[in-house]
Amino acid sequence: MTATDRRTRIYVLECRVCAKPSGAGRYFCASCGILNTADAKPADAAYAASPRSRLAAFLLDYLIIWLTAGVGWLLWLAIVARRGQSPGKALLGLRVTDRTGRAASARLVWLREFGWDAAVGTLLLVVLLLLGAVAHSLGDLLELWFWLTVLFWLVSFGDAARLLRDADRQSWHDRALGTLVVGGR
Repeated sequence: MTATDRRTRIYVLECRVCAKPSGAGRYFCASCGILNTADAKPADAAYAASPRSRLAAFLLDYLIIWLTAGVGWLLWLAIVARRGQSPGKALLGLRVTDRTGRAASARLVWLREFGWDAAVGTLLLVVLLLLGAVAHSLGDLLELWFWLTVLFWLVSFGDAARLLRDADRQSWHDRALGTLVVGGR
């Protein structure tokens, strides 16, 4: 191929474990699910967490928040965030990594857990206020809180369900923050 040739080159990345094409633009191999990074050693193999385990970790986190009024979950998060985990992920052996496969920092885990929720909650509150949902009484305030909660849960479950359709099993907040969730095989 010469410098003036304008044909498109096709690059196929080969998985280092199963030796099959890993899929263009994917973090995890389409065949075996291992995280394909150039600097990873075979002993450090990280596989994509299954959608079932991701959803279970999501539900466990919310169950722990509900059972402990958030306090126990916060204390537990303070302990496991250094390992790139939330309490639900810790129970299931999952961990959060960056796109290169390195464990996410505690700061990124806290941002992932609270930053996304704070951004969604603020956005929904602004939308409700722009739609004229102004509280003039306690009843109006409770109704506004109810709708804010319903919308927040819908967005949260939509975010969690997004990983079911994504090739790399990333939710919206994973894409926004550049994180992946891995687990053992």
